[in-house]
Amino acid sequence: MNILKILPLAALLLSACHTTKNIQNTTEHTKAIDNAEATYKRKVVQNAQTANYLTSRVKVNINAAGKNISCNGRLNMKRNDVIQLSLSFLGFEVGRLEFTPQNVLLIDRVNKQYCRGNYNEVRFLQQANLDFYSLQSIFWNEIFIPGQHNANNSLNRFHLSSAGDHTLLSLPDAPKLDYQFLTQTSTALLDRITVQSKQAEQKGQLVCKYASFVNVGGKPFPKSITLNITGLGKDAQLDIQLTGPNNNSDWETRTTVKDTYKQRSADDILGRLIQMN
Repeated sequence: MNILKILPLAALLLSACHTTKNIQNTTEHTKAIDNAEATYKRKVVQNAQTANYLTSRVKVNINAAGKNISCNGRLNMKRNDVIQLSLSFLGFEVGRLEFTPQNVLLIDRVNKQYCRGNYNEVRFLQQANLDFYSLQSIFWNEIFIPGQHNANNSLNRFHLSSAGDHTLLSLPDAPKLDYQFLTQTSTALLDRITVQSKQAEQKGQLVCKYASFVNVGGKPFPKSITLNITGLGKDAQLDIQLTGPNNNSDWETRTTVKDTYKQRSADDILGRLIQMN
């Protein structure tokens, strides 16, 4: 065979091999990135509490409607069942917030009033599209997907991006609202949750920040939980400092409202609680 005919064929084969190798290297690099991201997402969810109960004495500070109140209280939670936040002043319970999958219960002990309704009746919950399971994730320091009970089986929906010493998990396919979960890259601990509208003209935002992690039942849990609500008409901040968080299960998971209490709207009860000073 003429050498002049062989050379072009050899060059073509070498070029094809080089292209195939580049494609293979790119594919392997993409797989490595995907595997690293999947591993990191699993690390984030593995930081979550495995116990079904979490309870703690708390110091609560509420800043809203030009008022700033501080009181003691107790936070009781049972996974997938209830979140209770009791507010006390001078040793007496003055208010209680109780969230279950079925409804929200707000109690004003001082004025003997209460509100039991659905999540759409509490303005900030409705505007942030928070149901019980999303709210539970916020209180339990966990990532979540709105409308789902558990995010563990849909981790592929989260997009990862680097943010300095942090890694941001976001949900680009979520409709209407933007959900962001900021984690410490070195530990995969969840530092901050942000929920806001995807429309620039809508300024509403809910931000929950976590700090001072301690070991509770073999898992990290924040002793500081600060919830900020802005741009929804009335800005508000709820700061909860936990003392001695544990996995105690010896408490009543449902609150009974006395017949002498009068039903009021959620806004009325929350307004009354803020005025207690």
